[in-house]
Amino acid sequence: MAVKVKVIQVCFPGAVGAGAPILRALAEAKINILAFCGYTMGAEATLTFVVGPGKEAAAKELLKKIGCKVETYDAVWIEVGNKPGTLAKITEKLAAGKVNINWAYATASGKKSAIVLIVSSAAKALKALA
Repeated sequence: MAVKVKVIQVCFPGAVGAGAPILRALAEAKINILAFCGYTMGAEATLTFVVGPGKEAAAKELLKKIGCKVETYDAVWIEVGNKPGTLAKITEKLAAGKVNINWAYATASGKKSAIVLIVSSAAKALKALA
């Protein structure tokens, strides 16, 4: 199953615990995070995440209100079986559909995998994966 989602990205000065207030604000607003990636590069920290359906605008507004620099990206959320070769098949289909993967994150648990692909065109990606 593949669906179009919005990835929300915030950047801020990196320091121990700096992301905690951002995540707490989302939690207190009852905005569920479905997928998450965080990292630092030099002095800057970045959090990227996908929130529950219909909560993208509320999350973006809240993050701006608390002073975050917010960017959003079209992406594809894919739920598939957790078995060897699955990711290879997905990337081959996207390549055949002329879809570039800009960046990605994924996780697996048991027999299921969830993959978030930030791509050159979510519409083309969905068509290639159909």
